[in-house]
Amino acid sequence: MKKGKVYLIGAGPAGKDLITVKGLALLRQADVIIYDYLTDKDLLSEVKQGAQLFNCRDLGKIHGADARRSQLKINSLIVSKAKEGKIVARLKNGDPLIFGRITEELEALGHNGIEFEIVPGVSAAQFGAAFFNIPLTDRISGSSVVFVTGHEAEEKISPVIDWKNISKHNTIVLYMAVKNISKIALKLIKAGKSPNTSITAISNAGRSNQKVAITRLKDVSSAVKKRGIIAPAIFIIKDSGHD
Repeated sequence: MKKGKVYLIGAGPAGKDLITVKGLALLRQADVIIYDYLTDKDLLSEVKQGAQLFNCRDLGKIHGADARRSQLKINSLIVSKAKEGKIVARLKNGDPLIFGRITEELEALGHNGIEFEIVPGVSAAQFGAAFFNIPLTDRISGSSVVFVTGHEAEEKISPVIDWKNISKHNTIVLYMAVKNISKIALKLIKAGKSPNTSITAISNAGRSNQKVAITRLKDVSSAVKKRGIIAPAIFIIKDSGHD
């Protein structure tokens, strides 16, 4: 029987021009494509004729109490298709290694002895920073950048984000933080971040409905509401070296 293989591919934040050359080539070869609901539909037009397509959203809710059950369904589908001898493309928005829910899938693949390969992609943070000319690091004044979730998993026993430590980084990128941005801003200011620190909020990065709000940390809550920033969104908090 033909041996299957799984490719966990970063699709980029939007559009088929932001996937890597390798990622696109593998996508075109795949027998099965299991894709995140945010995947750009233009990218799905690149699959070969006869390929099976599965939208992860059809397998259940991706947030809240049902998220774990949905992830188990995704794991099961990936494993079963690979065991059928299929070439499976697990297409993830952005980069699969940055808040891409990849750990559970790697564990399932490893437990079942299925060959896999991770193909990195352009993250929303990288695209957003490039689009708005924001260096995530700088040789002189920006020696660190940190990616942080604004919404911790519900199954965690207790919160583990150390905002005091996070606040010390020159650049902070927040994912999944729209709902909690007001509380997060207050925590960062309380931890020592200047209220005047620059923050850029980008909603639907790279898409036709992209929106942006450029403001200060102390004003981010009102700016988000005024500009209609909704999920999916990222926030880039960047020290300027002065208030």
